Amino acid sequence: MDRITHKVRCEQWTKIIKECLASGMSKTAWCREHGISDKAFFYWQRRLREEAYISTIESSSSLPAVSVPEEPSVDFVELRLPEQSAVSSAAFRPDVIIRKNSFSIEISNTASAELLSRIGGLLHAE
Repeated sequence: MDRITHKVRCEQWTKIIKECLASGMSKTAWCREHGISDKAFFYWQRRLREEAYISTIESSSSLPAVSVPEEPSVDFVELRLPEQSAVSSAAFRPDVIIRKNSFSIEISNTASAELLSRIGGLLHAE
């Protein structure tokens, strides 16, 4: 098969496969409904996947290596907590305790949405 014919067939089967996947039906049922041989469908699906994989490998091998910094960067976020009296802090019972590595965070249900958002950002940063 010459290049142009192969390219045209790849484009046709890519369109067919996308339509099948978008239908939400099983592949064999979709093929049966559209009069397409399921053997041909799976053959082209496998072939297109292999070609996509090979082109990914070829393009990634020509890319320059990415340099990784030796020291990881550390970001700090200032958290402003509401002032509490000594009596209320002694009777504090957290509603949630989050532990990660060597630290833990104790949070009450009265924590603001902003504080929770910042804490979530810190936890996902690592």
